[in-house]
Amino acid sequence: MTAGLRRAACAAVSCVLLALPPSVGAQARSAPPMQVDRAGVMRWTATGEEVALFGVNYAAPFAFDYRAITARGIDPKRAIDQDVAHLARLGLDAFRIHVWDREVSDREGNLLANVHLDLLDYLLHRLAERGIKSILTPIAWWGSGYPEPDPVSPGFSNGYSKEALSVDTSARKAQARYVAQFVAHVNPYTRRSYRDDPDIIAFEVINEPFHAGTPEETTRYINTMVASMRGAGVTKPIFYNISERYFDAHGRAVCSANVQGVTAQWYPTGLVRGRTLPGNPLPNVNRYVLPWADFPECRGKARMVYEFDGADVALPVMYPAMARAFRGAGFQWATQFAYDPLAIAHTNTEYQTHYVNLVYTPAKAVSLLIAGEVFRRTARGTDAGEYPKSERFGPFRTSYQHGGSEVATDSLFAYSVSTNTAPPNPAALTRVAGVGKSRVVSYDGTGAYFLDRLADGVWRLEVYPDAVPVEDPFSRGGLDRTVTRLYWREHAMRLTMPNLGSDFSVTPLNAGNAHRPVVTDGRTTVRPGVYLLARAGTSGAGWTADRRIGYRTLGEFHAPSAMTGPPVARHEPPASVSAGDAVAIRSTVALDAPIDSAFAYVRWAGWRGFKPPVRLRVTDPYTVEGELPVGTDRTGVLEYAMTVHSAGTVRTFPEGNTTLPTAWDFGGETWSTRVVPSDAEVVLFDADRDRAWVVEPGYMQGVRSHSDWTAADSPEQLAWSVGVDAYGPQATHVAFRTMASPSVIHRTGTAGTGGTLLVRARAVGSADASVELALIQRDASAWGARLALTSEWREIAVPLETLRRLPLVLLPRPFPGFLPYDLMATSSATAADLRLFEGLQWGFPKPSGADRAVRVEIASVVLRPTPPK
Repeated sequence: MTAGLRRAACAAVSCVLLALPPSVGAQARSAPPMQVDRAGVMRWTATGEEVALFGVNYAAPFAFDYRAITARGIDPKRAIDQDVAHLARLGLDAFRIHVWDREVSDREGNLLANVHLDLLDYLLHRLAERGIKSILTPIAWWGSGYPEPDPVSPGFSNGYSKEALSVDTSARKAQARYVAQFVAHVNPYTRRSYRDDPDIIAFEVINEPFHAGTPEETTRYINTMVASMRGAGVTKPIFYNISERYFDAHGRAVCSANVQGVTAQWYPTGLVRGRTLPGNPLPNVNRYVLPWADFPECRGKARMVYEFDGADVALPVMYPAMARAFRGAGFQWATQFAYDPLAIAHTNTEYQTHYVNLVYTPAKAVSLLIAGEVFRRTARGTDAGEYPKSERFGPFRTSYQHGGSEVATDSLFAYSVSTNTAPPNPAALTRVAGVGKSRVVSYDGTGAYFLDRLADGVWRLEVYPDAVPVEDPFSRGGLDRTVTRLYWREHAMRLTMPNLGSDFSVTPLNAGNAHRPVVTDGRTTVRPGVYLLARAGTSGAGWTADRRIGYRTLGEFHAPSAMTGPPVARHEPPASVSAGDAVAIRSTVALDAPIDSAFAYVRWAGWRGFKPPVRLRVTDPYTVEGELPVGTDRTGVLEYAMTVHSAGTVRTFPEGNTTLPTAWDFGGETWSTRVVPSDAEVVLFDADRDRAWVVEPGYMQGVRSHSDWTAADSPEQLAWSVGVDAYGPQATHVAFRTMASPSVIHRTGTAGTGGTLLVRARAVGSADASVELALIQRDASAWGARLALTSEWREIAVPLETLRRLPLVLLPRPFPGFLPYDLMATSSATAADLRLFEGLQWGFPKPSGADRAVRVEIASVVLRPTPPK
């Protein structure tokens, strides 16, 4: 479409410039780069095209990030340069930040020229150089300490609660002064004020406001802040948060104010679980529902997602699915919270519940790249259907079963884990981004890689170091703890790309890279860095390291040095296996030298020595796998250790010591698993065993619920005490989950199709209570029944054939809380399928009548399979 046609299209949908206030109307200000039309659609002023921008929050200039980066002796500006380069590498084009006003203001609301403001200016300058647009939120209110205690800071927010900001007269004056000075501030690096900078396209007044007054006071406060910003010369759209502590009157009050758009957040899996969330998270992002969508006051307001993340989720599947849901709800801007600075990403201490960085979480970073493509390529209002149908939409796939996400078009092929998907037209590809192996790239390393076609037969290859997880990144940590370790190693790579062919040259481009490998039938070796690839007979002349292409020079490369550390083997032994089956071993091993070989040593508990070792497979540079055979003639406890041979040394795990299990003085620890009869019952939940597998509901407005552990009726056995103390005025149902470990899932998958659940439980605090028990399946279906409990411990038998479809409650509960409570996934199944079993859902319907507590104690849930005929 030509520029003239675009302008005509804009006119057809009534694009209007914001009216300038009289005090600045006479000034020759240029039109804002983006505006909102009467239908509430953000459009580029120059072309009339719709805005669709996707990116991140990033906070290196402020708070803990700034302190942590400087504590490591790193120049924050150098850190910003590296991170902004990586954001551009991921194709992100949006940046948002709530400014820590306590760090850049005084008690009266005057803007302070200090290191934090200077670094924000520098960051905005660098972002603009990479084509990344910004929306700024001047007021955060929060202290700047998290996860540390708040330090002393000078800002006006210190004197007021967040609720008081909107109703206290002196607080309003300080804020009005501050926002006016903030938008008029001239960035010395761009020589433009924030209000006039074309790369800052809008403002959001305050981050997550708390309004304790009337709706009329809410509107009055917003209009006061907007008037101050307009009086300072702002002509750009101004947004206000609608989702925080949402209720309908609040939503109408926000939309009645003089703002052009509203902002919302999405944390669909809650926040700060303290460990990685197990199970399928994709049902939680099935849809984003807007309770204010049909309010007349809101119909002309643009929609922006200021923060989002799949908190505590390690799988690289959430971002593309969330981007799809955002577009379905009509959002035109979405920024993840928060991208981890490279300088401290190995610790994940910034916000432990979030974790994404190109170098340290390559799979999640590539999924963020894919999500950006989803956001830009998917039309507003697109409905991809109910989950699991929505796992595939357009050229995209995001699959829990596969464990990753991908996009495959004629020109772009990107994948967050190894895939067998074939790109539709390999000869037409111009970009490839991936982790692992695919039909066009086979790579043995674990870091991300990128291929960009520069010309016919000429490509740029960018390869990042291996990232190896050594701890759960979502557990509580500190700057002295490493959760992901980096290794710079040389790995095999095979390229199968028609435009490059099987005979090509490889020339290093980045500084310090002297690796010049040979190529044989498309196979070569690479180490981290940047390379120029040229097809045989094609000249690579002119494609030099300093040549600029787009937003980068060809030789640009940012990655930390290799890391060292104690030997680590991450392995979770199965709780039990069936006699005649095998103990499946899979372990991630981090050593300072490549793995040569690995062996498992097995013995029955009580034996002095071990059986002859079982050789394990080294399936990738940091993973060993194998099966330990278990005979059919014995049950009991099987113990095993693993030795890993590397660069002439041997490490024995789980401890990582240097003593072989066959040594006469071996006294090291072992892993263990129980071997049970092949027809034995399967323990789906055990209160002693499964404390780490509980998923709490999280925050629900007005609800008080909790779980803990108490004594059961058997000696030295625990029970899980769980329930609801108060439902509040809105909730009619509260649920918990107990997820299953991989070994339990394996045993249920081989248990047949029929059987009976045996539930040992009782009611507490009253003579009786009821609880809904449901089997959760990987396809997001739930099959359950209501159990009536008394105050006496008893075992309740529930035949599987009596289970009926129930909604899957989406846990942990999301922020904001108005999002869907449950999901009835599309399924043609007529009965529960043990092969898909993933966990248990425990539902507590609100009793009729008074809002009274409902609590139960649960000792175990056992599956008794139907004996074969």
